[in-house]
Amino acid sequence: MTNSLQRITESLAERLGRSAAIDDARLRLLAHSSHQGEVDRVRAESVLRRAVPKVVAEHVHACRDGATGLFLVTPREDLGLDDGRIGHPIIHQGALLGFVWLLTSEGPVEGEHHDAARGAASDAALIMHRDFLQAGLDRDREHALIEQLFDGVDTQRATAAAEIIEERLFTMGSCAVLVAEIDRPGGHATDGDQLALASGLAAVRSRRAPQSVLTFERRNQAILITAEPPGPSARDVLIALGVSLRDAVRAASDADECWVGIGRSRSDLAEVTSSYDEAMRTIRVCRRVRTLAPVTPVERLGVYELLGQVPESTLRSMLHPGLRVLMEQGSRSDSLIQTLETFLDSAGDVKAASERLFAHRTSLYYRLRRIQELTGLDLSNGDDRLIAHLGLKIARLVNLETQGK
Repeated sequence: MTNSLQRITESLAERLGRSAAIDDARLRLLAHSSHQGEVDRVRAESVLRRAVPKVVAEHVHACRDGATGLFLVTPREDLGLDDGRIGHPIIHQGALLGFVWLLTSEGPVEGEHHDAARGAASDAALIMHRDFLQAGLDRDREHALIEQLFDGVDTQRATAAAEIIEERLFTMGSCAVLVAEIDRPGGHATDGDQLALASGLAAVRSRRAPQSVLTFERRNQAILITAEPPGPSARDVLIALGVSLRDAVRAASDADECWVGIGRSRSDLAEVTSSYDEAMRTIRVCRRVRTLAPVTPVERLGVYELLGQVPESTLRSMLHPGLRVLMEQGSRSDSLIQTLETFLDSAGDVKAASERLFAHRTSLYYRLRRIQELTGLDLSNGDDRLIAHLGLKIARLVNLETQGK
């Protein structure tokens, strides 16, 4: 589509002897001719980022006010729109697909100019509608292949991965999975949640390079498969992508929270379900361990990644009985648990733990003796310290009284 629209734009510019551009309905730049002289901030931003700020788009649509022919976009210096625009809507079967643009600074639009702009809009409408239909077919095909990739047996997954690459729906190379889930009491997603997840995926996908991302929706999940970015900061880039996905979903939802888990990269698209499983495990842990960030890659789970793979009933049976006694000390539990966890997190260093707790060493020693009396654990023994440390993590993971501490 881009090449065809570029030809229409350049032909219009050459015919009229002035610059021209074509945007989609959201004011994202699709094609533009060269421009002589200075350009205003909106034009420069549109060329560099292929998009304009929301307030500029709102001003354009307000100026159009439903017009189906030429209309004038008045300058707004406060928005960086120093030069007025003359626009012609690109409409097909009553649906607005985009705009053809000319600049007021290059002269009035009348007679031949008017006819040329209308003809360019008509030609662009046919191309954009055709590509919209083709994109729908491509998305249906993509959706079917991704379903097979996630739900098929190994041979089906390998076939689906090969066809996705062969049909150029996705680039070959390492990839990772991001999963977003909206937090609802009881896990019951609403129709609005499904729309918010789809909206978030669409927003993120529109900002990614073609063939670098695949998206898939389930009722309570937004699944994004993305090519691994190059360089040593690849994981940071994926975390930033996860933040963008979460922000886009939350902007379209009234839910209190949205969690995004990020699986490890895989070198083969057929193995992407393993990355998906890691992303889902990350979300399950983050929902319970609220000290973790709402956008978390699996490698940041630490020991929780291992514990998260153990059935909850087994985890509960693993909890040392002395720790249960400690958690049943009423109002004293919080202080003693915080003391124990800080001491263990400080690798048993009393000086470091007392500084972190803002407590005198004598007070810390007293609390540690009390903890040992209640639990029956010897905190000078490495195995007992490990039992205590893992026990606190288990208690948090299974939502016992250490939750949120």
